[in-house]
Amino acid sequence: MNEKSAAMNGRMCWPNEWYPEHLPLESATGNSIYFHLQAKADPLSAIDGGQWPQVDASEVQQEDVLIFSDSWGYCKEILAQAPPGRVGMANVQTKAASSYNEKEVTKLVGSQSWDLIIFAVGIDPPASNSVEDIHKQQDAVLKLYLCILKKLGDDMSRCKRLVVITVDIFAEEPEIHEECGVGLMTNSALFGMSNTARYEVQCPIQFIDTEWALRTENTKYLVAEIFRHSSLGHNTVRILNRGRYVMRQVPSKPYEKQAEWQLPEDGVIAISGGNGALGLVMGLWILRKAKKQGGKKFSIQFLSRSMKISDGNMSNWKEIQDLAASLGIHVEQSKCDVSKQESVDAFLESVTPNLAGFIHSAGILQDAVLGNQTWEKFDAVFEAKSRAALFLHDGMERFPTPKLKFFWLFSSNSVYGNMGQLNYSASNSFLDGLARHRRALGKACMAPQWGAWGDVGMAANLDEASRKRMIMSPYPYFTNAEGLFGLECGLRTGLPGFAVMKCNPQVMFGMIQPHEHPTQCYVRNFCSEMTPPPPGDPQKNPYTTLSYELRKGFQLTQGLVYRHNYPKLVETEEF
Repeated sequence: MNEKSAAMNGRMCWPNEWYPEHLPLESATGNSIYFHLQAKADPLSAIDGGQWPQVDASEVQQEDVLIFSDSWGYCKEILAQAPPGRVGMANVQTKAASSYNEKEVTKLVGSQSWDLIIFAVGIDPPASNSVEDIHKQQDAVLKLYLCILKKLGDDMSRCKRLVVITVDIFAEEPEIHEECGVGLMTNSALFGMSNTARYEVQCPIQFIDTEWALRTENTKYLVAEIFRHSSLGHNTVRILNRGRYVMRQVPSKPYEKQAEWQLPEDGVIAISGGNGALGLVMGLWILRKAKKQGGKKFSIQFLSRSMKISDGNMSNWKEIQDLAASLGIHVEQSKCDVSKQESVDAFLESVTPNLAGFIHSAGILQDAVLGNQTWEKFDAVFEAKSRAALFLHDGMERFPTPKLKFFWLFSSNSVYGNMGQLNYSASNSFLDGLARHRRALGKACMAPQWGAWGDVGMAANLDEASRKRMIMSPYPYFTNAEGLFGLECGLRTGLPGFAVMKCNPQVMFGMIQPHEHPTQCYVRNFCSEMTPPPPGDPQKNPYTTLSYELRKGFQLTQGLVYRHNYPKLVETEEF
């Protein structure tokens, strides 16, 4: 623990990696995981006396399943390949997401107690890659999902397990993005929304991303993930033709392969949310880097709807003006409502072809626990954050941006789940997907997922007692300097996304989640490269112990992200 704690101290940047974790197919009796555990692990390392638990040979009960199906045949294959005798009644809904209403969803979910609900309408793409069609499909899918979640929140007996399926939202390969276009990322918002939902509904949630090219013979692995009770809800999983992969948060250091990031020489840099605390912090950081690098001739436009700077932010704006004047760099507050496509287009047209960089830091919060969450709150958050990002992306496709060196979409750690932020986590998760899409096509984009800033914004106004509580939490507030250091570490990775957050390793190790509930297991597993948990008790859950044993074999060169971004290094390091 001391070694891991020392390694975490001072670290501020944490990408995600996908590690292979092979599990057997699910059997009709539901006990294949026990045999796999016995074959893979040493009982002496896990339990007293060196005895594995007896294999549960009791008959598995048939399960009633409610399916909100896709239109591409994935759910049809899932039912066809389900373990024999496991499915009792199957209520398969095949309508498009936009065709459901609240009354109908209430009736479907409330008609009985479901053993399993499969939400697969997130597989379906929009009608086209137009902004209008993407927003239309995204709204329909998320409205339906929100309605289902609210019904489950009202009555925990309605569902024992919930599975959410998407396709290729984490893909980095250029070929799939070229073929499908930006619409491929429409349902990436479901990832963040599901992570927050884990904390707000009682049933475990399993998030699975598969691929369009999944071969029929590999559907059985997707089926196993759905019907394997012992591991359901313990990981975010990708089921690919090459195998089963689980998401882990990892330190950035092994990925920091690039030189110090360089500012553009000239052109226009724009910052949305430019009159807010974070936008001003970024403007000041850019100017300080310009002073260090020297010879820069760009200008900076700070964009906002009102162009009004609060009294609390005025000192930062004055500092920006003074430093910019000393460097001969023009800065100004400009009017632009990025939540409106016509306003975005007008701005882009005015700076074409000289746009050199864009930081999208605009956003608002409309937090509410599940019972009080409304689509109106979703609308407000999405307008300022994810819809604005898509307007910017679309506008950059239509207005030439040959000088564009960077396009940063400010995401949030809420994508990994934060109580009361279903809308915010969903919206930011789409930003992450958009960044992956653009980078797969060789376009500039990056989505840093910010943790809790301590010097600016909401944290600066907390009372002393609240600040002390946050300081002693696993993920405390960080200073501006620490946050910007994390950003620079992320820039050296060259990855399309990474979390910037401060960790309190002693507190984290002291609060390693137990493994009584799948959500606790999910947190243990996701953070296991940062704070390795002890082996689980196979008497309670064989998968917890198995994952502990399999984790010992994880190697950096096996990770999908590392292999995709550093293929030459993988060859060198493997041989």
